[in-house]
Amino acid sequence: MAKTLNKFNWERFPEPDPRTVARMAGRFDIPTAAARFLLSREFDTESALEYLDPTERRLHDPFLFEAMERAVECVCAAVETNKRILVHGDYDVDGICGTALLYHFLRGRVPHVFRFLPDRRKDGYGIADRAVDWAVDNGVGLFIAVDCGTSDGELIQRLESEGIDVIVCDHHEYPADGDVHGIILNPSNKDDRYPFRGLCGTGVAFKLIAALESRGVSGGVPLGELVDLFALATIGDLSPLADENRYLVREGLKLINTSGRVGLDALKNVAGLDKPEINSYHIGFVLAPRLNAPGRLSNPKPALEILCTDDKKEAADLARVLEADNKARKLLTEKTYGEAREMIDGLADRDERGGFVLAAEGWNEGVLGIVASRIVDEFGKAAVLISVEGDTGKGSGRSIPGIHLKDQLDRCGSYLVRYGGHAQAVGLTITKSNVDGFVKSLAAQLDDAAKAVPSMAPLRIDTNLSLGECTMELVDFVARCEPFGSGNKRPVWMIPGVVVTPESRLVGRGHLKLHLRDRKGGTAEGIFFNWTQRGIGLDSVYGLVVDLAVTIKKGYYLERHYPEIQVMDMREHEE
Repeated sequence: MAKTLNKFNWERFPEPDPRTVARMAGRFDIPTAAARFLLSREFDTESALEYLDPTERRLHDPFLFEAMERAVECVCAAVETNKRILVHGDYDVDGICGTALLYHFLRGRVPHVFRFLPDRRKDGYGIADRAVDWAVDNGVGLFIAVDCGTSDGELIQRLESEGIDVIVCDHHEYPADGDVHGIILNPSNKDDRYPFRGLCGTGVAFKLIAALESRGVSGGVPLGELVDLFALATIGDLSPLADENRYLVREGLKLINTSGRVGLDALKNVAGLDKPEINSYHIGFVLAPRLNAPGRLSNPKPALEILCTDDKKEAADLARVLEADNKARKLLTEKTYGEAREMIDGLADRDERGGFVLAAEGWNEGVLGIVASRIVDEFGKAAVLISVEGDTGKGSGRSIPGIHLKDQLDRCGSYLVRYGGHAQAVGLTITKSNVDGFVKSLAAQLDDAAKAVPSMAPLRIDTNLSLGECTMELVDFVARCEPFGSGNKRPVWMIPGVVVTPESRLVGRGHLKLHLRDRKGGTAEGIFFNWTQRGIGLDSVYGLVVDLAVTIKKGYYLERHYPEIQVMDMREHEE
């Protein structure tokens, strides 16, 4: 039973000393369960204070970037001489937000600021050739790439040969040969002095503006009014919500919830997002997917324009375009996932494989990353999917902890036209004639890499929790720990030794409504979403004594709030 109940390998850490717990709880006036959580994450009094109430003291000096001084001088020269500036982003939420951020700041400082996003199908990954052509033909003096450019040395050399200055605000890893050009601002550069590696492309652009403002260069919109774009990009791009990101995302969420950007208000309306407070979940699962949708299906321009417009009617029209694209994206995702899943099921050695490398004609390349993520979630293995059209293939990959996908591509880069990314996500372009060889080579590498990775994905348990400690006071504490996401996971508690009573039943689309009882006679209810996907009969858990891995959230029913126990995993209890 124990082997079939739990999906994850639970990683538990020693429970903290009760006296230390009591001191922490008293210092911050929080429940003892909350104090145990802070200590399990190795916070001391000082770091816990910064975590619960982050301040701008956490911000790093932007001039710690080795190339920041040169970048600021370059922008100042462009402003003083009225150079034409082109801001080139990427077609996902990070590149979109970064482009909008720089556009709002630079607009009004020079007569001509242009903004460009590549088309996934026409241009592929990275800086677009046609953007370079346009910049050369139209007298652009400064070219700023956001969320791309680190791996585009040849194109940047061409721009520089035409007398065009180039600044790159990126976070993707350096190419294997280390050949980069332009003024590179990139925290992934291991030789750079900048102390925080977790900025996304928009985050780097944000630091560029911070450096400019510190030198007295004011923008069309002050940096403090652009922090909402930082939050959108950082959460949407799954950047770690730690260090300075944590403070800035909190400030961005405050701005989103108080002053309302016209485009975001329109987007919230079409999405039916009428929550009293927008948090990281709403950005990650409601707003960001809609901003990403046009770039996945067609042209990403509407997503950029909705963040740049000040006109309510235009914003409403653009929001309807994004909503329609998002609905179409969902349908395409389901179709592609079904086909990919069928291919995986047809593999005789499916369960033994270290990862899945799949290629097919007709797949929409814009949804491959989403489908790859779903495969990773389902199988706990890396996945790379390639769509072949004509003589060219475009691919996206997602990985698991322990397998650095960009490093894997470096080892078989000879098959690829171009590629880039980082440990957990990559994009690539390949000629059709190389697809078969690449699939075999990468699959073999993933098999080898997976040998060092545990067969069952880890689940970090922060600390124990009793049913009696599941209170609104604890829920309020958890809210203080927001925003949650990469680098700051929502607290995961273990409720040990509870009985699943026969009142438990299936609800909705395969969810399990749990009725629980502990040894002290305490009772509570919990919800285990998508229970039926586990393939475990409900009768087999009735009366069973189990440990639960749970998160605690604020529930709402019949006009009252209550602590909702959401079960992530279950295992048979052992004394």
